[in-house]
Amino acid sequence: MKSKWSLYIVITLIIILAGGLLIAKGTDAVSQAESKKQGILNTEPNTEGFYVDLYIPESQINQIQADQKVNVRFPYLENLLVKEGVVTSIAPSPQFANLRMTREKGQADLSMFLIRISIPTSTDLLPGMTAEVQLDEITG
Repeated sequence: MKSKWSLYIVITLIIILAGGLLIAKGTDAVSQAESKKQGILNTEPNTEGFYVDLYIPESQINQIQADQKVNVRFPYLENLLVKEGVVTSIAPSPQFANLRMTREKGQADLSMFLIRISIPTSTDLLPGMTAEVQLDEITG
């Protein structure tokens, strides 16, 4: 009976340590979800192109520049589609502050900056589709 409980304790410790390592590396589910930004595809006025607006946290906005190329994914199409977009504008000041819970600091205000990514026209795309960008690909 003691060996059975010892085994349970060892397994529990392994799970706790493995979870801690995943969090430290940023590969846990919460970190992965925070690195994905989704927006709605819109049409550019007076052009045939598309754009998507995304809100980027202030901790990463300094790593984004105008005219920077970005891979934009359309994850909900039957076949995953990836288009190359270009950052066309970055808001000069935060658009809003979001009160959220963070693992490291407790509750903190998080300022969010608006960026616009232009995407070339494509017959596969329609306004209103969900566009997704991996922040670590932009800021990595």
